[in-house]
Amino acid sequence: MPDDPQRVVLAVVADLLRARHDGVVGVAEFLTALPRSRTPGCAAAPAAPAHADHLAGTLTTLRGDVDPLLGAIGEAIDRAGPALDWRVDDGRYYEPGAPVGDGYRSGNMHTVLAEGDDLAIGLFLLAPATDYLDHRHAAPEFYLNLTGPTRWRFDGGPWLRHDAGTVVWNPPGRVHATTTGDAPWLSLWAWLADIDRPCEVVSVDTGA
Repeated sequence: MPDDPQRVVLAVVADLLRARHDGVVGVAEFLTALPRSRTPGCAAAPAAPAHADHLAGTLTTLRGDVDPLLGAIGEAIDRAGPALDWRVDDGRYYEPGAPVGDGYRSGNMHTVLAEGDDLAIGLFLLAPATDYLDHRHAAPEFYLNLTGPTRWRFDGGPWLRHDAGTVVWNPPGRVHATTTGDAPWLSLWAWLADIDRPCEVVSVDTGA
């Protein structure tokens, strides 16, 4: 097991993916990209996370998960805590003025676990009762849902439930949205190419 705390988290994630999701779309792409990533090391006196209470709650849930591999990810994230530099995304991944929604702006935070040439991997937290509006991007995107349930919509289709331990793969240009319920949501995310191209909020006609 590596000594780098971010790399430990990624190693445990890889163990879960190989054990639970072999052959699932997106998993091979993520695992293939992982060796070309590099971790940022410990942040210099990182600020306290903006949503420290939500993070603590999700980690308590994750560490107590009946799936021992999810529990091991929770333990690894907890131990990596001092090395993680959590930031709120106030729209930096979007064009200036994009209508990302007040709920998203005030209810999210992320930390980067590893980066590489046109590659970014991290953790993402969304507060309870928060809508992550329909959007798309050029980057192929991988999610491992660490807690749940959350609901997802793809290309304006029906809302689908995703529980802890499930994988979501968004190929380039796929329109997708996420909404949380009564509990905060923690996930591992990765952009595997085109990471400097911005997201675009999309208005979806669902026929309702």
